[in-house]
Amino acid sequence: MGGDTAIQYNRAKTWQLMLWPGNTTINALLYVLLMFISYIAVGGYGIAVATAGLISTYTRIFDGITDPLIAIITDRLETKFGKIRIIMLTGFVIQITAILVLFVWGIGQGMVFYTIMYVIYYIGSTFSGVATNIGNTVLTNDPRQRPKIYQWSSIYTTVLASLSSVYLSNVLFEKYGSISIEALQELCFTVVGASIVLEILAFIAIIEKDKPENFPKKAQGKINFKDAWALIKNNRGLQALIIAGTSDKLAQQAAGQAVITTMIFGIVIGNYSFFGTVNLINVIPTVLLLIYGTRMAVKGGTKKALIKWSSIGMVLAAAMIAFMAIIDPTKISVAPVQTVIFVILSVSFSAIMIVTSTCTQSMKPDIVDYELYMTGSYLPGTVAAVYAFIDKMISSFGSTIVAVSIAAIGYVNVQPQPGDPVTPALFWMAMFLWMGLPLIGYFFTLIVMKFYPLDKEKMIEIQRHNQDIRAKTKTEAYVKASS
Repeated sequence: MGGDTAIQYNRAKTWQLMLWPGNTTINALLYVLLMFISYIAVGGYGIAVATAGLISTYTRIFDGITDPLIAIITDRLETKFGKIRIIMLTGFVIQITAILVLFVWGIGQGMVFYTIMYVIYYIGSTFSGVATNIGNTVLTNDPRQRPKIYQWSSIYTTVLASLSSVYLSNVLFEKYGSISIEALQELCFTVVGASIVLEILAFIAIIEKDKPENFPKKAQGKINFKDAWALIKNNRGLQALIIAGTSDKLAQQAAGQAVITTMIFGIVIGNYSFFGTVNLINVIPTVLLLIYGTRMAVKGGTKKALIKWSSIGMVLAAAMIAFMAIIDPTKISVAPVQTVIFVILSVSFSAIMIVTSTCTQSMKPDIVDYELYMTGSYLPGTVAAVYAFIDKMISSFGSTIVAVSIAAIGYVNVQPQPGDPVTPALFWMAMFLWMGLPLIGYFFTLIVMKFYPLDKEKMIEIQRHNQDIRAKTKTEAYVKASS
């Protein structure tokens, strides 16, 4: 199989690789808000803590159910203006409107209204996710460029999420004195403004690629639920990615909840403002590690990179749990030695989580090409929807796990707030949710990657084969148009 010099890749320009990931970043940025949705539910709509967690779970399950339905529609969508821009704008308008209603305009309207708007938000999220996955597939099929899409997305997400945490913990928390509805509303307006800018830049970046000729219609065939089931049943690459991605995602969904951050920094350590400081420190190491990790994926393949970083992640998670159990956590941010060790472990682990997530995300376009290679069917939306459906069904329980866990240690009708007393139950529950679940997720990833078939050499073979398919499709279309 030699090299890939004979393959004519559909490459993207550097500025397109840099700007298009802004569309992915929007969902990540809005997720910063959704980490605090339980505070809005409890304080703004009068919903109990455990009930709010269940609503989050059920709405994400609904979100997963809508993914295949919307994907079937979007894979069939054909217009002279392409499809990606129409789908992404539809999703964006729905998401932003629902977010503003949930956080600002709908406060006090009760549980039913809250649940309906939460569901509407996820409908918009589904459209945006489908647009992202189709765009990632169409933008470039060069395996040396694809990891860079996710590299830029992760860099933007890291920087903006860090700035958001600093803004909340060091500005809004100081201004309002607690994680209040008013503080979260101000954060909401800031996030929405940044999302609008990112949407405009991503829209510009995808214009050149969002053309009918970039969607091999003949290879698509008829897309239906039978195709979706065949993907799950026969595509070994998708099977392995689902297990690796969803196990990590479930852990990240739980560990990333705002209440966990509050418990760790505001209660166990006793200095909530330190959270913003750590996240600010986290930016440069994460960006550097992302660049290094992306180069590793480019040179050795994404599979090899994911195995390495997942192994390191397990070690760091175990080290953090041991460190926090041995020392007095209240010395962190006060005593130099404890502070330095904590920052090193925390920043390194956060960076690893983003790098591993980048690796799993960059595997999805490869799965699309793998399906075309095996069956002749080009199903970017359907592949994305099948993955998203299972991913959301499983990761949706992250909110419930957190809600039930904190209710079990006494937080039934209120959320944890900085300054609450530390108990052994709170400490160990925080450790389990913060580091224990990700450790388990990485363990599953290492096991399942042994069965993932798409290494670097296999992807070269796949792209060479798919190039012939696209050339044949283009020739047949030319002959048909000429006759």
